[in-house]
Amino acid sequence: MTTDRRALLIGSALAPAALATAAVAQTPPSTGQLVRCAIFVSDLEASTVFYRDIIGLPELLFEGALQGAPLERLLGLAEGAGVRFRILKAEGPPYGMIALFQVTGQTLTRVQKTEGAVNIGEGVLVFHRPDLDALSARLSAAGQGFLSGPERLVDTPQRRTDREVMLRDPDGVLINIIERA
Repeated sequence: MTTDRRALLIGSALAPAALATAAVAQTPPSTGQLVRCAIFVSDLEASTVFYRDIIGLPELLFEGALQGAPLERLLGLAEGAGVRFRILKAEGPPYGMIALFQVTGQTLTRVQKTEGAVNIGEGVLVFHRPDLDALSARLSAAGQGFLSGPERLVDTPQRRTDREVMLRDPDGVLINIIERA
């Protein structure tokens, strides 16, 4: 066998491996499943009542307090500051949770938002609920205002007409509640 032919055969044998390596290099890295949203709140008790009793996250997964230099560095807090926290979840598997954090020993700056509208860079917590009218009544009874009342939107790919409301939690976090058609 000539040297040129041998090089061609070896090169041909390696081509699939080179292509597979190139495909793996182009595959974006996975960050894993989103399991929880963390919210810094001004009043842990009021936010717990809102998310647990009104929105409907009845299970307490974990609660506690943290303090110390690693936390201060991680969150950019002043020396001696700490957090009290609660992680709430719906019944069932432990994902889709809300972690409520109240900073202690330091006053935080409230995020400035334009009221009555969404804002650039603003996140939205989206919940699916089968009982939008009952939930809206509970929210109204609790004095909760709405960015919009129930609106019927057409979901283009499925041509469904879901009903949705937009509101803000006690600290101004935007919430979208959807009742599937």
